[in-house]
Amino acid sequence: MALRVTVTLVAVVTGLAGIHLVYALPPAAYGVAMITAMQGALQVREASMRGQTVTRTLSGFAGWYAVALASAVSAHPWAGHVLLLLLIFAAVYIRRFGPRWNAVGMFAFMSYFIGSYLHPAPADLLGIAIAIALSGVIAHVTRNTLLAEDGQRDLARTLLAVDRRIAELLTLTRLGMEAGWVGTLRRRAVQAENGVKDAILVAEGLVPAPGESSVYASDDPDRPADLPDASTALLDLHLATESVLLASFDPGTPEKDNRALQQSYRQAEQRLQRARQVVTQVVDRLPPEAFTSSGAPPPARFAASLAGSSTFGDPALRLAIQVTLAAAVAMAGGLYLSPTRWFWAILTAFLVFTNTQSRGDTALRAINRALGTLLGVIAGIGVATLIGNELAVALPLVAVFVFTGFYLLQLSYGAMTFFITLAISLVYGLIGQFTPDLLLLRLEETLVGAAAGVFIAFLIFPQSTTRLADEAASRFFAAVDELLAAAEDSLDGHVRRGELLRLSRQIDRRYGDLAAAARPLGSNWQVVRKPGPVRQTLTRFLACAHWSRIFARRMSEHRGDEASTAALRAAIAELRRQVDDAGKATGLFVEGPARRGKERLPEARRADFHERTDDPLFCLELLSHIVARTVRSGRQASQPAPPAS
Repeated sequence: MALRVTVTLVAVVTGLAGIHLVYALPPAAYGVAMITAMQGALQVREASMRGQTVTRTLSGFAGWYAVALASAVSAHPWAGHVLLLLLIFAAVYIRRFGPRWNAVGMFAFMSYFIGSYLHPAPADLLGIAIAIALSGVIAHVTRNTLLAEDGQRDLARTLLAVDRRIAELLTLTRLGMEAGWVGTLRRRAVQAENGVKDAILVAEGLVPAPGESSVYASDDPDRPADLPDASTALLDLHLATESVLLASFDPGTPEKDNRALQQSYRQAEQRLQRARQVVTQVVDRLPPEAFTSSGAPPPARFAASLAGSSTFGDPALRLAIQVTLAAAVAMAGGLYLSPTRWFWAILTAFLVFTNTQSRGDTALRAINRALGTLLGVIAGIGVATLIGNELAVALPLVAVFVFTGFYLLQLSYGAMTFFITLAISLVYGLIGQFTPDLLLLRLEETLVGAAAGVFIAFLIFPQSTTRLADEAASRFFAAVDELLAAAEDSLDGHVRRGELLRLSRQIDRRYGDLAAAARPLGSNWQVVRKPGPVRQTLTRFLACAHWSRIFARRMSEHRGDEASTAALRAAIAELRRQVDDAGKATGLFVEGPARRGKERLPEARRADFHERTDDPLFCLELLSHIVARTVRSGRQASQPAPPAS
C-alpha cells in the first residue's frame, strides 16, 4: 500500500511535467492531481477491475465538480464556507452506501479543499480535468499492473511469515522449558504466539472461499481423502500453536512430574509440525484460478447499522452532523488564526473522525495527529532549513517520507502524520514558501482542528466507549450463540461440516471488533490509565474465542453414541442460556473493586486439561467457566466495593 501511494505520486508528478512541455498546466492542476492520486491509491478498494474503473470514474467527476464549485465561489468567501460545510456533510453521510461512495466523498472533499486553497480560475478547469484523468489512469495501472494483487503469491509470502513466527515461538518456549520462565520471557512467548495467530488470520483472508477452492477436490487424483480444505488446515495450525504455548507453561502444581511436562510439550510440538505440513500440502494443491475472485472489499460501516426509531438513530447521520459541526468550529478558530491557512484546521477536524467509533477513539486520534504534527514541525524546521531548495536531495527525501508515513499508518497514525509533515516541510522549501512561522501556524491550525473534533465528539451525540464496548461484547456473545445453535443442529445432521468452522471464525472477527471498541479504555493516553482490567477482560473473550474454535473443530468430527449426543445437547442448551444472559450484561470493561488472589480453574478441570482437549463436552465446560467469570467480573465492577472490615 505504501509503495502504491509513493509510485503513484511519483508517476503522476512525472506525467504532469511531461504534459507541461506540451500544454501549460496551472499550479492547481498539480495539487489536485497529487491529492486525487493519493486518494486513488488508498480509497479504491474493489477487487474487480471493472468495479475499480467505475469507482475511479465517479470519484474523478466528483473531484472535478468540487474544484469547479470552489472556483465558482472563490469571489464570495462566505458562500464558499457554507458550501464546504454542506460538502463535508454529504461526503460523510454518503459513506453509509458502501466503500465506493466513501471514495467518492473523499475525492470530493479533498478536491474542494485543494481548490479553495489554490483558487483556480475557470480557465484552469480544463488542465485540472486532464490532471485528474492522468492521476486516475496511473493509480489504476499501478494497482492492477505494476503492483497488482496476486493472491497466490501473497499467500505464499504470508505462510513464510507464519513459519518465521512459529520458529520464534518454538525458540522461546523451548528456552522457557529449559531455563524457566524468568524475566519477560513468558510475555515474549505470548506475544510470539499472538504474532503467529495474526499471520494465520492474514493467510486465511487470502485463501479462496470454500466454493472456489473446492475445484481441486475432485480434479486432483493425488489428493489424500482425509486432507482438509485450506481454511480448516489453517484453523488446525492456529490451534496447534496455542497448544504448544499452553503445554510449555507449568500449570503451577508442585507435584507435576517434569518428564510428563516435557512429554506433553513434545506431543504439542509434533502436532504443530504435522499441522504445518498439512497446510503446505493443501496450499500446494490450490490452482491459480481459485484465487481470481478472492479479496472482496470490506463491508460498508453503516450498511446494516440503522438502529433506533428516531431520525438521529441513524449512525451515518449522527456522524455526518458531528463532523460538520466540528468543521464549523474548526473553521471559526482557523479563520481567527489565519484568513488564508485555515484549511488545515478543517482538514484535521474532518480526519480525526475517520475510522473512529467513540468519543475516546476520536480523542486518541486527535492526540496522535497533534503530537505527530508537533514532532514533525520540530524536525521539519531543521530538515527544510538544512536542505532548502536543493531539488536533487529534497525530492528523493519527499518520496522516502511519504513511503515511510503510509507504511507506518496501520501501526501509528501519529507516526504517519510525523512523516507527512516532514514531506510537506520539504515541499514548502522547494516552492520557496518555507518559513518556521508557516510550520508553527500549521501546528496551531492542527491543534484547533483536533480540539474542535474532540469538543464535538464529547458534546454532540457522544458515543461512550464503555457502552460501545458492551455492545461489541453483546455481538460477540451473539456469534457464540450462533455457533452453539449450529452445533445443536449438527447433532441431527442438519449442518454442513464447514459451517461450524465458518461460524467459529465469525467469533474471531467479533473479537477483533470488540478489541477495537475497547482500545481507548486501556490506552496509554488516558489521564487515568486502566489497561490491567481491560486486558484481563479481553483475555477472557480471547479465551472464549479460542475454545469456541476448538469446540467447532471437534464437533465437525463428532460421531458419538446416543448417550454422548444427549449429554452434548443438554450442555449446549445450558451454555446457550448462559450466553444469552451474558449478552445482556453491561459494565464488562469497568474496573471493579480489587480482588485478592488469581483466577484458577477448578482442580478437576486442571487435572485432565491436556487429556480432554479433544472432547467437545470439555470445551463446553471451559466455555461455561469463562463466560461465567466474565459476567461475574462485570457485575462486581458495577457494584460498589464492600466496606473495609
